[in-house]
Amino acid sequence: MNIKAILFGSAAALVAFSGVQAADAIVAAEPEPMEYVRVCDAFGEGYFYIPGTETCLKIGGYVRVQADGRSDLDIGGFGNTVDGGYQTNTRAHLTFEAKSDTELGTLASLITVEANSNSNDALTLDETYIELGGLRVGYFYNYFDTGLPGETVLHDAGPIAGFENLFGYDYRGGDTLNNSVRYTFEGGAFKAYVQADFFDSQDGWKTDAAGDDDDIGINALIAAKFGGVSVDLFGGYDFSNDDGVLASTLTAELGPGTLGVFGVYSFGPTRYWDYSEWTIGAEYAIKVTDKLNITPGAQYFSKIVPTFDDYAGGNAWRLGVTADYEIVKDLKLKATVNYTDVDIDYAGLGGGDYWSGFLRLQRDF
Repeated sequence: MNIKAILFGSAAALVAFSGVQAADAIVAAEPEPMEYVRVCDAFGEGYFYIPGTETCLKIGGYVRVQADGRSDLDIGGFGNTVDGGYQTNTRAHLTFEAKSDTELGTLASLITVEANSNSNDALTLDETYIELGGLRVGYFYNYFDTGLPGETVLHDAGPIAGFENLFGYDYRGGDTLNNSVRYTFEGGAFKAYVQADFFDSQDGWKTDAAGDDDDIGINALIAAKFGGVSVDLFGGYDFSNDDGVLASTLTAELGPGTLGVFGVYSFGPTRYWDYSEWTIGAEYAIKVTDKLNITPGAQYFSKIVPTFDDYAGGNAWRLGVTADYEIVKDLKLKATVNYTDVDIDYAGLGGGDYWSGFLRLQRDF
C-alpha cells in the first residue's frame, strides 16, 4: 500500500466518524428573546415598566445621618428638669411606588419602610396606601405632618422638650400617621379632601367593652394656589375627645425667597393638636445661591398646658434659623439651631428656656 492510499483511507474514516458524532450531538435551543426594562414616562421621572406588565414602578428613598443636641431645661416646681445632651441616629428609608392607568383613573400604591440605628425595631412600616383616582385608603400622614421647609415653626412637635406626658395627657404630640380613608378632588388651582382617621387602630379591636369604639376623627381641607401664593384651611374633629381644631398655612414667593405663615386654633386637646390653645408662626426661606438656602423663623404658643377638655396656663415662644446646602446632586446638608422660652405659670410650675438643634447629612435616590 502506497502513501497516497493511506492518506485517502484516513480521510474517509475521519469523515465517517464525524458523521456519526454529528448524528449524536445535542443541539441547544435558541434562547428566547429577553424583554428589557423599558422607561415609563407617563408618571414622571424614575419610573420603569415591570417586565411583562403595564405597571410602572419607581424605587427611591434616602440614607440619613443625624446628630441632635439640646441644653438643659429646668422648669420650677415638681422637680421637672430635663437634662440636655446629644444623640445620634442613622436612618435607611425606602419607598416603592407602583402606578398604572385604568378606566377609573390612575391606580397607585405606595410602600414605605425604614430602619433607625437608635431604635429597637429592626424595620418599621411608614406611609403605605392604595389609591384609585381620588380615593386613598391605607396608612398615611395627616395635615399636621406637612410643615414649612424650615425647622423652627412646629407643626407636629410640642414646644416643651421632655413634657410629652405632662399631667397624664398620654398622647401629647398628636397622631399624624394613622389608618385612614381620604377622597381628594382636584380642579385646576383648587384642591379639597375629606378624610376619616382611625386612631391607633393597629392596637386591637374597637369595641364598646374596650371603651374606645369612638377613637376616630374626621377632617377636611380646602386649598388654592394662585401664581406664587398658596393657601389652605384645615378642620378636624376628634370624636373620642369631642373637640376640634382649625389650622391654616399660607406661602408666598416674595423677593429672593418664600414667606410661610402657619396658624392653629384648638377648641380643646385632640389627637390632631394638643400643644396649645392657639399658635402662630412665620418663616422666610431665602435662596442665597443655587445651593444654599437660609430660613429664619419664629413661633408663639398661647396656653400650653392641656387639661383634658381645655387649656390652661402659660405660653412659649421660639426663634431659630435653618441652613440647607446641596453639596452635590442628591447629597444635602441641613443644620438648625433654635431657642425656646417656656412660661407655664400653672399648678406651681414656673418657666425656663433651652437651646436645641441638629446637623443632618442626607443622600436621596
